[in-house]
Amino acid sequence: MRPEYRIFNQMLRRAQQLRRETGAVPADVGPALREDADAAGVSQGRRRALKTLWGLAIAAPAGWLASRLPWQMWTAEFHTATGELDDVLLADGTHITLGSASAINAAFEAKVRRVDLLGGEIMVRPVSDVGGAPGARTTHAPLLVQTAEGVVEARGAQFSVRQGDGFTRVAAFRGDALVRPASGAALVLTQGQRCTLTRFGVAAPQALDPREAMWTRGLLYANNMRIADLVDELARYHAGVLRYADDVADLRVSGIYQLTDTDATLALLQRTYPIRLRSITPYWTLVEALDSAGI
Repeated sequence: MRPEYRIFNQMLRRAQQLRRETGAVPADVGPALREDADAAGVSQGRRRALKTLWGLAIAAPAGWLASRLPWQMWTAEFHTATGELDDVLLADGTHITLGSASAINAAFEAKVRRVDLLGGEIMVRPVSDVGGAPGARTTHAPLLVQTAEGVVEARGAQFSVRQGDGFTRVAAFRGDALVRPASGAALVLTQGQRCTLTRFGVAAPQALDPREAMWTRGLLYANNMRIADLVDELARYHAGVLRYADDVADLRVSGIYQLTDTDATLALLQRTYPIRLRSITPYWTLVEALDSAGI
């Protein structure tokens, strides 16, 4: 069973237990309540409050699941659950690694090969043009990755694309990539660069550390990274809600951390840095400064 479904079932069982515990009224209480109109009013108010609480208890896990796994992701040709990585080989030989909670559809036509990134992050290693008979050469149609903000055309041997909330991030690890926003000028991203695009343009490229590709092996490379950014990355792989407090956001951390075992990574961070983990619920964890514990 996928982590999302398991968490949802556990949350639902807790909500059902809450209803049983708060909704159970001894049989002999009814007549006594009916004798006093004021008491009955209080009881009705309490019942309405409990009914509302029950509704919220059901709506919360259902809403959380719906936002975590939209139906487009469920029905995609290739998809991963939260915390899962997967390697797929497309019909033309292109190799794609899907990150956590990612989904793609692939469509090959005579003049174009298209990969639709519905959510999450992918590493793309396009198949190369290869020689056949002496003097001959097999030429593949252009490979395009479509996101909500634009199109990335493969020009090299390895690049990554991440679909964010209103933006797309592209990184060229080997060779170049052509980045075209839905509206605005295109940009050639050269090897060793990354950029962010919206529907209206592309931000100036920045230098790319090749170790950022370690996520394809379930690892996160952090070099003087804000813990706020680290927690945001871990949250993409974490089965549940993971947040950080303002008092710890700017703490800097370095190292190589596991993405596919976020609990182990969080425990390591707690042993190494002046932070603590506070579980607000079994599925909601807050990373905060150690001083917040009052010690």
